[in-house]
Amino acid sequence: MKKLWIALAALVILIPVGIWWFSPEQVLMRRTKHLMEVASITDGTGGALRKAKVFSMNAMLAPEVVMETPEISDANGTFDKQEVESAFYWICQNAKSSSFRVTEFRKVEMDGDRAKVRVNVEGYMELPAYRPADGAFDVSIDWIKGGDGWRFEKVLWKSL
Repeated sequence: MKKLWIALAALVILIPVGIWWFSPEQVLMRRTKHLMEVASITDGTGGALRKAKVFSMNAMLAPEVVMETPEISDANGTFDKQEVESAFYWICQNAKSSSFRVTEFRKVEMDGDRAKVRVNVEGYMELPAYRPADGAFDVSIDWIKGGDGWRFEKVLWKSL
């Protein structure tokens, strides 16, 4: 009888936790944090790990990605997946280091297979000649759900 009560208590706890953990909002929040982790490159990271980051980024890209970054004019526009992957590969090979982390989730909106996540991010990117990103940012990411999960299709990146 004691085992039955323990099993029931575990179910009462685990089922709500599982529902919360796998809710679309939580999945998108984790996916957004993972995107920032992928964009972070520690100084001294080897080539193999940097190449692995490119594969991780590829798994998050929609077939076409719109980027809006007022501070970096060359990064604005609509790009196909291969262009974004190639640009990120270049960054991974050339960046001395970068660090991005979500400091606050401001909004997670769902509309069927589409979602918008708005976050505050702190971070920097150090390239050999300059730092194209450094400070606090207001980031809005539009996600689209496909057969293999959530992929981002639009990023608006503004300084705070």
